[in-house]
Order: sequence, then structure tokens, then C-alpha cells
Amino acid sequence: MWIEAEDYEIVGACLAAARRRVNLTQIELAERLERTQTLISEIERGQRRVDVLELLVISRALGTDPIEVFGEIARSPGLSLPRASRGRGGRGRK
Repeated sequence: MWIEAEDYEIVGACLAAARRRVNLTQIELAERLERTQTLISEIERGQRRVDVLELLVISRALGTDPIEVFGEIARSPGLSLPRASRGRGGRGRK
């Protein structure tokens, strides 16, 4: 199992929802981040990956709690990441 393209779309959709909740446009968020609106669009459409540090920076620019944004991503029903398994190192025992 590895990360699917749809998982990045979920991350982007959650970030877009967070942006809309604070009533910002993509352009306004881009200005806060000193980036382009195109970059924000690519992130929100899942066309560009977001690492954990970028998630923190974007959340702060939105004035939202990054833990809440991350939690929304983790709870998404469409997320194809495996659930935590028992055992050491994240590996289940057979």
C-alpha cells in the first residue's frame, strides 16, 4: 500500500475547506504566503503535494489550528492510508 493520488486530493480539499471557513480567496491566501494563486489552486486540487511543514505554514496563514486541519484530513472517509496496526514498528503480527 502506498499513497494514492486521491489522498492528495483529500488533503487539498481539506485545506480549501479551511480557507473557505475563514472567508479567504485563493489570491488572499497566496498573498499571505507570498506565493502565487496558481500554487494554491494546485494544492487544493491535489496536483501538488504538501509536506507537514507546509501544512503548518498554510494553517498559520489561515489563522487555523493545524491539528484541526490534520485531524480533518485523517478522518476523511476516502483516505486510503492504512489504519495503525498493532506490533512494533507499525507492522502487525501474523
